[in-house]
Amino acid sequence: MAQAEPTQQITFQVHDLEGHASSVLLCVDEKTAQGVLAVTASATGEIQQYELTQLQKSQDGKTLLCKASMATVTLTIEDEPTPPRLHLVAKVFFPVMDTTYTLSQTDQERLVAWINTLSLGMLS
Repeated sequence: MAQAEPTQQITFQVHDLEGHASSVLLCVDEKTAQGVLAVTASATGEIQQYELTQLQKSQDGKTLLCKASMATVTLTIEDEPTPPRLHLVAKVFFPVMDTTYTLSQTDQERLVAWINTLSLGMLS
């Protein structure tokens, strides 16, 4: 029987550029390279949830590439600015979403380490 639950998950906090906090849950089923990204706004409780397919990762653990609906989504961890940033871009033929969040150094390090442990295909 196939298991429907994702096999790996991580939660962390982010802040948008206006300083509003959100909780992020990222679940990945390594066997199917599918997952879920859920962002919950702390102030309102509003949840934005995205079904992810065809997940791949970069060798340095700082990028995840996947499909969500018809869009190609790139999640990139940028550690150069302080504080670190999580950059989320969705493109169909052109960007339909381009969002940047800040996250703590600790969460950035946890997220990169977690991505590195995932058994996913590598980006070329």
